[in-house]
Amino acid sequence: MRLTHIAAAGSALVFATACAGNGDGGDVDPGDAPEELTIWTMGGATEESEEFFEELRDEWSQDYPDTSLNVEYIPWDEAQDSITNALAGGDAPDVLEAGNDQVSNWAVQGAILDLDEYVADWDEAEDINQEAMDYGSYENTQYSVPLHLAVRTLIYRADWLEDLGHDAPETWDELVEVAEDIEDEHGVLGFGAPTDFTNGIASFIWSNGGEIATSEDGAEWEGQLTDPATVEAIEFYTDLTNDFSPVYTGENELIAQADLANGELGMYIDGNWAFDEIADQAEDPDMVDNLGAAPIPGVDGMAPAFAGGSNLTVFSTADDPDFAFELLSTWASKDMAATWAEYTGFFPAYPELLDEPQFQEDEVAQASAEQLENQRYFPATPNWTDADFEGKIIPGAVLDIADGDNAEERLAEANEELTEVLNQETD
Repeated sequence: MRLTHIAAAGSALVFATACAGNGDGGDVDPGDAPEELTIWTMGGATEESEEFFEELRDEWSQDYPDTSLNVEYIPWDEAQDSITNALAGGDAPDVLEAGNDQVSNWAVQGAILDLDEYVADWDEAEDINQEAMDYGSYENTQYSVPLHLAVRTLIYRADWLEDLGHDAPETWDELVEVAEDIEDEHGVLGFGAPTDFTNGIASFIWSNGGEIATSEDGAEWEGQLTDPATVEAIEFYTDLTNDFSPVYTGENELIAQADLANGELGMYIDGNWAFDEIADQAEDPDMVDNLGAAPIPGVDGMAPAFAGGSNLTVFSTADDPDFAFELLSTWASKDMAATWAEYTGFFPAYPELLDEPQFQEDEVAQASAEQLENQRYFPATPNWTDADFEGKIIPGAVLDIADGDNAEERLAEANEELTEVLNQETD
């Protein structure tokens, strides 16, 4: 069953009127509101996003009718340059959407404000997923508030599994069994395990009780890649690569996505957003009706998954930070977060909202909502970008192990590098 990413504008979740003082306990005077506030939202403008921001303007104007909202779209690949230029004195936003894994980076660079006092006075903050809220902080200071979350799940050919008499696998043993049966019956790859896929690899590590790196109370980070549980998980993952998808060594999940789209793969890990991309690549777009989604299999049940997503924060140069947070907390409020989720196809950061019909009546959405019950996060340090996106420390080690290197020896090297990079000084 395919997830409908963009819901109709007539929402089943009718949002309530926002109140003045939404964010800071009612201390702001609407008469002091500025003439304009600027939002930077990531990505490109779509019909759906434009409709959402019109709803946000309507909501905002009920308390601040004399303040216009200027919405600017920043492509994700231009975010770094745009924010850097804004810090240097260029045009800057008041409210900024940022990837939740980039919050520490912008905090270190002085691009975003300390929101501790604002969040402490915002009643709805206590209803937000607290792990997601914590990931929006850096060195025990709250710099951002979660806007939405997104997790990866197992995507599979439901029609094939049904014919084989299998439900979606829930454990590692079942994953291997189903992958073998797919290969035997259909002569294609059973499960896609690309080596350049930290998000997927991490789920296997966490499921086995391993960690990537740990830090106690802001102390130095210690890599945990030599932990026996981590080593065992990575060996299991590389066995999956070699046994079921050796062509994915050195590759990421996009190659698996393309293979699934055209009947060359039975299962792989990806996000609910991939369903549209699969349909676009398929010779027969209707094949997505034969796909299913389920939580990622772990050792004994659902594995943890990295919860990516976006956070909202106040830019450090905002002229009216009180009103900027008022806008932030209106956008990130429980009611508006539900509306945002309907337009974007992502998931609200309020756990109670995941029980709403829109997340439970569709199989794909329900799988993601269930997976969000077991979420984890990467090290909350600006150096994670250098370690993973730039250095590819974990993917590099996994690639070498899949190619035959001794796992303990290679992971010892990777662990030393990871610890050094995570603890390097930041500007």
